[in-house]
Amino acid sequence: MINRGLKRVLVVVSDDFPGIIETVKAVYPYADHQLCFVHLQRNIRKYMTKADAAEFNKELDKIKFASSFDEAVQKFYDLCSKFKSKYSRYMNILMEKAEHYMAFIKYPESLRKHVYTTNSVESINSLVEKIRIRSGGYFNSVEVLEINIYLQRENLRRTKWKKAVPMINAHIYEIQQIFQLRYFNQTQNS
Repeated sequence: MINRGLKRVLVVVSDDFPGIIETVKAVYPYADHQLCFVHLQRNIRKYMTKADAAEFNKELDKIKFASSFDEAVQKFYDLCSKFKSKYSRYMNILMEKAEHYMAFIKYPESLRKHVYTTNSVESINSLVEKIRIRSGGYFNSVEVLEINIYLQRENLRRTKWKKAVPMINAHIYEIQQIFQLRYFNQTQNS
């Protein structure tokens, strides 16, 4: 992205790969970094008992509708604290990343569902995976892979991506204002 000229980013949405938080902060220090909320919910089911995970995720769903970022982070801390005695190490990890799991709350409520997950990217990856399987389990070369990805992108551009997400279009002015204020204020303070 940097090599292609991307310099200022409002929000980065990613999975929680080792080192990603530090990397995003170093490369795009003014960007919000949203860790995938859907993966958080899946991981809760993976690392907690079924009953505890159900309770945790039920409360987590309520936090999605917090009125402010600070309120969401506080509620997330409180929720993790409730389970800390039973899952101490895991809850500490989640609490360290609370601001990254709740970054989407900084955006208008109607946009949040478009910001809190990496599922749209995973959808594209699954399309490429289907092509790989149909072509015998592998791509003959990097060039063949690149051609297939390009064709999938073009197909999406002509169909699903032809029109912008209406909710994002409806809030484009507000998004631009958030962006301008963040970068204008940062450059003025530097």
